[in-house]
Amino acid sequence: MKKVTLKYGELFSGPGGLAWGATHAKVFRHGIEYNIEHAWANDYDEDTCETYRKNLALKDPASVICGDIRKVDLKKLSKIDILAFGFPCNDFSIVGEQKGFNGNYGPLYTYGVKILNLQKPKCFV
Repeated sequence: MKKVTLKYGELFSGPGGLAWGATHAKVFRHGIEYNIEHAWANDYDEDTCETYRKNLALKDPASVICGDIRKVDLKKLSKIDILAFGFPCNDFSIVGEQKGFNGNYGPLYTYGVKILNLQKPKCFV
């Protein structure tokens, strides 16, 4: 059986729940086994980055980029086939100040759009 491995990158990853599900899924279609493999992830919280490293990136802890996405050189991210991103809900939560797109975190989704335009992955979530 032919195997195809798809490289997965994620912004605002948190501790890696979405990535864990993706990397543990197996899809068989038309005689091909598709697997998803972690390439890189980004979050700004050190504790969530450490959890992600321990659960998904033991072989390459540096692939979890812990820091503000606005300071990451997007052109240096390794090539991916799948991009997953939402954007931090801090500015939209009823618990927060509800600044929406005018807040500090609201416009961060644009970094996902930038990566889509730079890398043109096969799909995104």
